[in-house]
Amino acid sequence: MSEDREVLREVWEGKIPIRFSLDGDVGGVSEPYFLMLPRQSYLPLALEKVRKHFSKHLESSDSELWFSCNGSTLRWHLPVGLLFDLFIQSQESPEESDPSLHLPWNLDVMSGDFPTEEIIRLNSKESLETYFLSCLKEADQIKHGGRVLSKMQKKDQNQLWQGFQNDKFDQFWPINRKLMEAQGSSEDEASSFKHIPVRIYKGDAPMCQKLIKTQTEDKSLATLKDMILEFYPESNTDDMQVLTQGISPHMDTPLQWLSEHLSYPDNFLHISVK
Repeated sequence: MSEDREVLREVWEGKIPIRFSLDGDVGGVSEPYFLMLPRQSYLPLALEKVRKHFSKHLESSDSELWFSCNGSTLRWHLPVGLLFDLFIQSQESPEESDPSLHLPWNLDVMSGDFPTEEIIRLNSKESLETYFLSCLKEADQIKHGGRVLSKMQKKDQNQLWQGFQNDKFDQFWPINRKLMEAQGSSEDEASSFKHIPVRIYKGDAPMCQKLIKTQTEDKSLATLKDMILEFYPESNTDDMQVLTQGISPHMDTPLQWLSEHLSYPDNFLHISVK
C-alpha cells in the first residue's frame, strides 16, 4: 500500500456533531443530548451514553432504543458518515444540500416496539463486533480471497476492534494496514487488489454491490467513473453527485487509491449517489 498517512488520519478524524432528542417529548421535559460522533463509527456505539442521559424519561431501563431522522428509521448498521451523506443527498434543493446548514444533525431517540422489519438488532457491543468482523471478512474475501484475516491472530483482531470502537487511529491502523496490502503472484497483481469492496447507495433503494476490478480491459487503472458506469451504465456521470466520507472525489480518481484511503474501517467503500 502506497499510503498517504495525512489523508488516512484526516479521514479518520472526521466527526459529525449530533443533537439527540427524545421522541414524543412535546413539553421539552428532557434536555437534548449532544455528541461528536466519528464518521467512521456506528450509532449503536452511542447507545450507552444516550440511554444514560435520558434514563429518567424512559418507561423502563430495559427499553429498546433506536434512532430516526425526520420520521425515518436510520439504518444503524451503516457508518454514521454514510448516513449523514445520504441525509444530505435527500434534500430537495441545492441550497438545502449544504451540510453546514444541518449541523448539529438532529436525530430522534425512539423507544417502544423495536422495528425489526426495518433494522437489525445491534444493541450490544458484542453483536456490533460480530457484524463488523463479518464485514471485514467479506471485504478481505473480495480483495485477497480471504487470505489475510484467516491468518490474523486473535489478538490482532481484538486490537482492530478495540482501536475502532475507541476511535484510536494509532491502535487500529497498524493492523488494518495488513488488510490494505495488495496481494498477488505477478507484478500486475501485486499492484492492486483482486477486486474492490464497494457498496453503492441511492436514496432509500436497497444497497447495490458488484465485483469491481481494479483494472479495465486494456489494463489501465479503473477509475471512479468506470465503477459508476458499471452500476448505472445509462447515466451521465457529469450530472451525478457522488459522495464518500463527505467528499466528492474526482471521477478520474483510481479505484485502488480510493479503496486504500477512503474506505471505512470495515474496508468497504461506501458511496452514495444522487
